[in-house]
Amino acid sequence: MFKALSPNILVADIEASIAFYEHLGFQKLAQVPEQGKPQWAMLKDDQVTLMIQDKSSAESDLPFRYTNGKNAGALLYFDVENVEELRARIDGKALIVKEIHTTFHGTIEFMIADPDHFLLIFAEDKKNPNA
Repeated sequence: MFKALSPNILVADIEASIAFYEHLGFQKLAQVPEQGKPQWAMLKDDQVTLMIQDKSSAESDLPFRYTNGKNAGALLYFDVENVEELRARIDGKALIVKEIHTTFHGTIEFMIADPDHFLLIFAEDKKNPNA
């Protein structure tokens, strides 16, 4: 039934968000408009696709507005290979919300916040690496 999930998150500074996600290893596949400052972009790393959109460009398209003036909230969970290498690569480049640790179910993970304070968890299953 479902083939993929590609979240589209609304961001305050799209250029800063593109740079942030590119630093994590994503590549920009497309942006609208194609020239100049983007209002929307699609990024991809391996099997993971993420879309980001400038908040102001989305306001007229959305059927509702956030009532609290903040993000509605999102926590993006990434299944990754070599979580320790990723953690070392982003050292000093992102707000670490929770340091690298082993969970009760056996994954090794850490949590960061992106420029818009969306929470990103990066996890590696050491017990079942092919899961």
